[in-house]
Amino acid sequence: MEIGTIWFVVALLVILLEIWAIWHIIGSDRRAERKMLWVVFVVYAPFPGLLFWAWRGPRAVKGRAVLEEK
Repeated sequence: MEIGTIWFVVALLVILLEIWAIWHIIGSDRRAERKMLWVVFVVYAPFPGLLFWAWRGPRAVKGRAVLEEK
């Protein structure tokens, strides 16, 4: 496999992950300002943005709320 093909696959994977993250950010129940900040962070800093969103993003907040209700 050529190095160009590997970079193409990596770039495609990152783009798909960004689209998936943005879809979940927009569908969350947070305020519009907070959603926009997350989207900007994920788009302009793809690797750290995706990692930080996966760690502290809207899904984590929902999970904590569900755990606290029990």
